[in-house]
Amino acid sequence: MREGEPVKVWVHFTDKNESPEVFRKAAAGFSSRAMQRRGSRPVDWYDLPVTPAYVDEVIRAGGQNVRASRWLNAVSAYLTADQIEILSAKPFVRKIDPVALAIRSPDPEVEKEAVKPVIDSAGYGQSYTQNHMLGIDSLHRLGLSGTGVLIAFLDTGYEIYHPAFDSMHILHTWDFIHGDTTVNDETSTGQTAHGTATMSACGGFAFGQLIGPAFKADYLAAETEYQNLEIPSEEDNWVLAAEWADSLGADIISSSLGYIDWYTYADMDGNTAVTTIAADIAASRGILVVVSAGNEGTSPWHYINAPADADSIIAVAAVNGNGAIASFSSYGPTADGRLKPELAAMGVGTRCADALGNYTYKTGTSLSTPLIAGAAALVLEANSSLRGQPMEIRRRLMESADRFDRPDYQYGYGVPDGVIAAGFGIHIQPIPTIDVRVGQDTVVSIQTLAPIGATVVFDPYDIPYDAELVDQGDGTATLRVRGDMAGAGARPYHLAVHAGEYTDTLAFDVNTLPSLDPVRVGPNPFTDSVIVRFDVSVDGGFKIEVFTLSGELVYCGYGGGRAFTWPGTNDAGEKVASGVYIIRVSADGIEKKVKVLKL
Repeated sequence: MREGEPVKVWVHFTDKNESPEVFRKAAAGFSSRAMQRRGSRPVDWYDLPVTPAYVDEVIRAGGQNVRASRWLNAVSAYLTADQIEILSAKPFVRKIDPVALAIRSPDPEVEKEAVKPVIDSAGYGQSYTQNHMLGIDSLHRLGLSGTGVLIAFLDTGYEIYHPAFDSMHILHTWDFIHGDTTVNDETSTGQTAHGTATMSACGGFAFGQLIGPAFKADYLAAETEYQNLEIPSEEDNWVLAAEWADSLGADIISSSLGYIDWYTYADMDGNTAVTTIAADIAASRGILVVVSAGNEGTSPWHYINAPADADSIIAVAAVNGNGAIASFSSYGPTADGRLKPELAAMGVGTRCADALGNYTYKTGTSLSTPLIAGAAALVLEANSSLRGQPMEIRRRLMESADRFDRPDYQYGYGVPDGVIAAGFGIHIQPIPTIDVRVGQDTVVSIQTLAPIGATVVFDPYDIPYDAELVDQGDGTATLRVRGDMAGAGARPYHLAVHAGEYTDTLAFDVNTLPSLDPVRVGPNPFTDSVIVRFDVSVDGGFKIEVFTLSGELVYCGYGGGRAFTWPGTNDAGEKVASGVYIIRVSADGIEKKVKVLKL
């Protein structure tokens, strides 16, 4: 910067006034809806305001456009280098950092060959595929529409008078760029285009044109981002909008903005970027935060952006109408090695509203994100006990996804099944092939996703004959597969699970591996007879000899195949006395001696 020119910074403070009176006033600042969402969570340090005297000091030092964040215990302000130096020496100032700026990368162009919508007679029009992929149309038929759920959008402006928004309940609006309630910029449709597209994909309704997942939800519309790609958006807008949404009782935050300026990939560790920290704090307040993974999949920076690296949120990738990952979709892992993104939805040729009162297609993770937010709203509507439990909603969506058994850094866990996640059905989580070695046991855990409160019943109608299924009584079971099964190689089996009227079936393979010891003798000790088993093919047959401990040969036999039974007799067919014997096995390239005890 030029000498004397102010720059925007975060001034972080060391402490807050934590008196009982401050706690009481802080609690009074939340809506009743917010307090209901918080449930038993008490008002804590993060809810307390920044100490007013500290804010005044920043203003007295010459700070301009000072805005306070209670979550960060900081203010954003324009300060010169000299003013920053003065404030840095104050004992109540912990650190001063720049406010990160982001120039939003443009959403990719719609690929015309990808726009082949399936038109449904129920009125979805060309938005059917994006809904059907998530099971939204089935949830709508069950009567869900987002009623009673409050979703906050953090985006550009919004054409809130678009006909697609007529069924939505937009309760509050705020422009964090200009500091007023106007979020529909009448002078520029460009500033409202992106927000109109994203919010309509989630909650728009125009029969035959567009139906969003949560078309009867309540909404908060926060204008935090410049649409003009040459004007940087500032992360303090995002943080303050998230705090605003918290105070008004938002259940879900949907945002399609990422920050990488000022940050490196090493900073995408879930603990560095300011918006990432704020997103995790929002989750701790009971808010489900859904953000776009980013559209940098084909650029040198191909990783997710902040706040998608936060560990308590849902970062969303984009797939096309066939469920294949979009090349532009940013991917993980995070800098600290965590899997990202978590979920995926249709972000190629997604049907939405435009800022001119019409309907169009948009492409980008910006469009897949509101679809997941809308699906989450239906899950919450169907399960009111999950209000204020974002991690449980997140878990149910991830466990219902089509790649839960094979997640990766592009799809995450894949495309969720809203019907399963909402509890209208039961789902057994896939398990990998069970490898069991002869002579050993393998135990696997079976997990289910079922309606809340439902009684889950396991039906082991087609499992290995010597396997043992133990129902844990909580929707999980353990399957013990024993390694003494006849035969080798992979074989298919099935397991069913029931919850009321719902049933799901799991197909799995058991792969029997040869014993590390090719010859097994048992049982030992034995009463009447003992069996010698071969776990390898024996060419030319085998010879079995039985000796006393003194070396006297009492039995000799020959056989073929994979097993031989010594009936506990001598060569004359007479039962031998109880005691210890040595069985010597001779075969092609094999010789083994085993002590056995006859009872």
